[in-house]
Amino acid sequence: MKRVLLFVAAAAMIFAAGTAQAAKKLPPKVIVGFETDQEFKDIYKENNGNRDYPVEKVTENVTQGKFACKLTFPNDGDWPGLHFVKFDGNWEGYDVLKVDVFNPSTEIVALNMSLCDKDSGITKEAYFGEYNKRYNASAILKPGKNTVEFELGGVTVEDKSRQIKLGDVKRFALFVSSRPKDFTIFLDNVRVEQSEEQ
Repeated sequence: MKRVLLFVAAAAMIFAAGTAQAAKKLPPKVIVGFETDQEFKDIYKENNGNRDYPVEKVTENVTQGKFACKLTFPNDGDWPGLHFVKFDGNWEGYDVLKVDVFNPSTEIVALNMSLCDKDSGITKEAYFGEYNKRYNASAILKPGKNTVEFELGGVTVEDKSRQIKLGDVKRFALFVSSRPKDFTIFLDNVRVEQSEEQ
């Protein structure tokens, strides 16, 4: 009888621990949904000083909400893209940044991401911080639909001196380097998620 009671108690504890673990999983958090005009006003464009390239609120290739972002890259410049500076920067507990991207071209390109926290050296002159003090990553962007993933869990700044502080993210950017002429992509549902492995 004691063995049965001990078995039942142990099973109950395992079940409770599993339930508690499941309850701890964080829901996905949308960082930029491209739903409001204000979100578009808060996007900072940068391409070697040239900021005159179109970023449009569209209803094509939407994956969340009613709108997406259409970005037509300039043909000049080395690193054109979008810089996000106003968003919920508490990403504590999340370990992946995901972006839904539609690439209407037939070319494979690299989509790059840079991320700054409060210690990345952001100043008026270096509004995106210092290269070695931020987290930099890249992913392949195939023709058609993509859900691009950038790892966040335990990642370090470029010089490997410390981990990025995910509880205080200040800025992040999505950009390309080599690209076809008149290259366009659609972006939606920029979000952070907690992976199943946690």
